[in-house]
Amino acid sequence: MKAIESAFLLKIGRYFSPSPSEIAALQKIVIENNKYMARVELIEYYENYESVFILNEGWGYSFKDLSNGQRQVIDFILPGDIFGLQGIFLNGAGLGFASITPVDAATVSPQSLLAMSARWPRLGGAILWSASLQGSIAAERLVALGRRSAAGRMAHLLLELSVRLELIGQGNSAGFFCPLTQHDLANALGLTSVHVNRVLRHLRQLGLVVFRNSEVEFLNRQGLIDIAHFDAAYLGRGREASRKIFGN
Repeated sequence: MKAIESAFLLKIGRYFSPSPSEIAALQKIVIENNKYMARVELIEYYENYESVFILNEGWGYSFKDLSNGQRQVIDFILPGDIFGLQGIFLNGAGLGFASITPVDAATVSPQSLLAMSARWPRLGGAILWSASLQGSIAAERLVALGRRSAAGRMAHLLLELSVRLELIGQGNSAGFFCPLTQHDLANALGLTSVHVNRVLRHLRQLGLVVFRNSEVEFLNRQGLIDIAHFDAAYLGRGREASRKIFGN
């Protein structure tokens, strides 16, 4: 279970330090690890399924397809993220999941997940925190789609991804690897691919950020923060709340 240790445990390790027993408990609930190719749909949005998944490696996204053929990306799923909880607790998937890069995902039974949470409350709290974080991200995305300019939406998303990747050691304040296409960005931000291209070019001309060859480079991070009105508090950057819950 080395992949989980380097992704999910690294992610929650920013908020509390799992004991060897807790690590072993997390490893025991995994049914299997599966690898998938890039650009395949692991879960259809209309499909009923009975498992929860932890993404160990690679990038994916959750989505909902509309009757007119358009797709809305709900969230980008990164290593260490949990997906599939909606399908367990809301009687149906509701959201689909597709890979962007080749991915490795661990399958977990919901019964084992609940049993582990009861036996190891701190791990249960970590699962709850992860689900709450995803809800917080979805809320910010809704605000962006409804009230931010196209440039503000793009700037906010790039900053958000950088913070999330920093949590798992895959990015920093200078930039990060980003395999998203302009089509992916368009589906997430409610824009056309042509508009996405224009916005990225505009941000580059302003000397704020460069996105090319699957690499995001921040030229003026503070300027980008100002355009996006970005506050990383919704991503749980502070540790005070976690200390109250986890006791460290």
